[in-house]
Amino acid sequence: SDNTSTENFHEFLQLIDESPEDITYLEFRADYHVELRYQDGRNKTIPFLMLPLSKLRPDFFPLTCRTCVDYTNALSDITVGYMGGSGEQWLIVRNQQGEELLKLLGNQIKLTEPKSAGSRTGPVKGFMKNVELAAGGLPLRQMPNWLRPIVGWLMPKIGPRGLEFARARVEMKAIETVLHLRREMPKKMKNMVPNHVWQLVKPYGLEVMSNETKDETTIKTKEK
Repeated sequence: SDNTSTENFHEFLQLIDESPEDITYLEFRADYHVELRYQDGRNKTIPFLMLPLSKLRPDFFPLTCRTCVDYTNALSDITVGYMGGSGEQWLIVRNQQGEELLKLLGNQIKLTEPKSAGSRTGPVKGFMKNVELAAGGLPLRQMPNWLRPIVGWLMPKIGPRGLEFARARVEMKAIETVLHLRREMPKKMKNMVPNHVWQLVKPYGLEVMSNETKDETTIKTKEK
């Protein structure tokens, strides 16, 4: 668990499996599925849309998780993760030190160019609507149960994939940051939200207010 308490994480496991004590591995993958591995060697995948997220308590994810302004780990030399990967993992090498770390693996690693497909606009707008409801204390819109398996099957085929999936997640986290901070810590926004976040949310109609930033150029850009 890296974005909630251990207690909350075990609560989540109880919601998704009848034998949570047997789960040894969980990963949210870029193909819109959660992968579970078990002590007896079994594997199981669950489409994102089939997860019981609406049953989680409102404070399940702490504010620090809902207001992440560095989702790509921009200060790291090298980043390994699922976010934009269409294969086994996703890799970003940012500088010479990261390059040297990668070379240590030699021929143990196989690299391919990242791919991109689909469009993120619709999913990001839908996500924004749900965050607006959640930040306002209202219940989330729930998809009919009969439709969930159909959409869960379609998303890996027509939804944003690869780099487009990565862009969608970065924009979603930026939107989540602005909306939750506006409700829960509005006075701290000017110190907590960097300029690049405002640039990410602007195409979705979220504009920076004068009391939400220390960067005068951001406000001037808005006024123009």
